[in-house]
Formats: sequence, C-alpha cells, structure tokens
Amino acid sequence: MGKWWRVFGTGLCFALYGALSWIAGFTLLPLLLAWPGTAAARECRVRRLVSASFRCLLAVAAALRLGHVEIEGREWLARADGKLVVATHPMYLDVVALVALLPQADCVIKQAMWRNPLYRRFVRSLGYIGNASSAGLMEDCAESLRRGRTLILFPEGTRSTPGTPLRFRRGAAQVAVRSQCDILPVMIRCEPAALGKRSAWYQVPGRRWRLSIKVLPPQPLSAFGYREDMPHGVAARRVTRAMENFFTQHLATHEYTDRRIEAAHHRLARS
Repeated sequence: MGKWWRVFGTGLCFALYGALSWIAGFTLLPLLLAWPGTAAARECRVRRLVSASFRCLLAVAAALRLGHVEIEGREWLARADGKLVVATHPMYLDVVALVALLPQADCVIKQAMWRNPLYRRFVRSLGYIGNASSAGLMEDCAESLRRGRTLILFPEGTRSTPGTPLRFRRGAAQVAVRSQCDILPVMIRCEPAALGKRSAWYQVPGRRWRLSIKVLPPQPLSAFGYREDMPHGVAARRVTRAMENFFTQHLATHEYTDRRIEAAHHRLARS
C-alpha cells in the first residue's frame, strides 16, 4: 500500500502544481506585473513567488510522505552573490530545491519551457536565460556573473544516470573561465533513486526518497587548475576535468558516510 500511495501522491503533486501554475498565470502574475515598480522589481517579485511555490511543493511532498530534503552547509548560500553554483543533477526536484533556496538566482531554461502552456507565462516574466542560441548562451551566463548575480548550472547538462560515473560538459567551465568567478559546489544525492533520467513519474522507489543537498565552501577557479596564461579552450578542458574529479571524490565520501550512519542506526535498532 505504501508504494501505491507514493504513486498516487506523486501524481497528485504534479497535477496540483500544474493546475495551480496555470491559474496563477492568469490571476497572481498579472497583479505582480501591474504593481508599481521597475522592471527589476517586478522580476524580483515573480521570482519570490516561484521560489515560495517550490517550497510549498516540497513541503507537500514531505507531508504526503513521498520524500524529504536535507540541507547541509546552508550558510554558504548567503554568500552566493557573484558565484557560479555548480551542482549535480540526480532527480527532477533538485532544480526545485535549489531555486527554493536561492530565489533570486539566474538559471538556464530549456526552450521547450517557453512553449509550455502551464508555465510559459511565468517563464517569460522570470528573466531567466534561455538556451535557444548556443552561441550567445555562454556570454549571457558570464554577464550574469559579472553583474554580481548568482547563476545555477548543472555541468552534466541533464539528469545523471544512477550507477554511472559523472560526465561533465564544458559549458559550466567555459562560463567560469569567461567570468573569472568563484565556484560554489553543491553535492546533490537522492537515495533511493527517484524521478531520475529515463524513469516515469509513476516509477516510485520502494521507500521514501531522501534528497541530500550539501553545499561546500566557495572554491577559487585556481583550485581547479586554472591559470591566467592559459588559452580559454585549454582552461575550460582542465577546469571541467578537475571539477568532475572534485565532485566524484566528494560524492564518494558522502555516500560512504551515509552508509556508516545507516549501519549504526540499524545496530541501535536491533539492540
């Protein structure tokens, strides 16, 4: 019964959020945009609303006993301005969790979202970066960081496949090299795997998922092998491989620690 409940609850969350987003696009959104203020102020208001809605979605998922989010290193998020947030991407809701934690951060939005009838009204008002033009995407991202804003990127480019090694693309490294910004690493794990790549929403795990978010201290670009005398292409390749190794090592340590804690809990339960 627990698994069937999680299937029902997951479908309910998606259906409710989609329906409420569509309704809000015709009610709350016009009010926020009509409220007096600059374009930047209107954008800020819409971002706060979307972030609050994501927090509500995660709270509903926890209340329905579908899963919950655990956060470590939250204090580093308060210093995220002007930094590139680089995160792993194991499940659908990790994007939701990061935007809930960083309401004013810039993100890259897939072009399909601009055409989605449920979300397109909000997407057009959020001021996020679209990926329609690959040529201008890197410069738009770098410009966001030069302006002192926070930018969230997933260097894998898509949700990771459970049980396979991390494979980072060069996009995040190219943005970091162009903007000369610090990198804020965020290790995200989901145990057991849920809402991942190549899995339908109704393919729920046998127990509740735990989305673990660990924010590490900001790292200078030099920590990933960057030198100012390097050509951009060489620097991007080196930073990409260094970031990939950095995340792989920290995720392995994180997983080992979780296994030890879980084993200790089992021993206490038996005793």
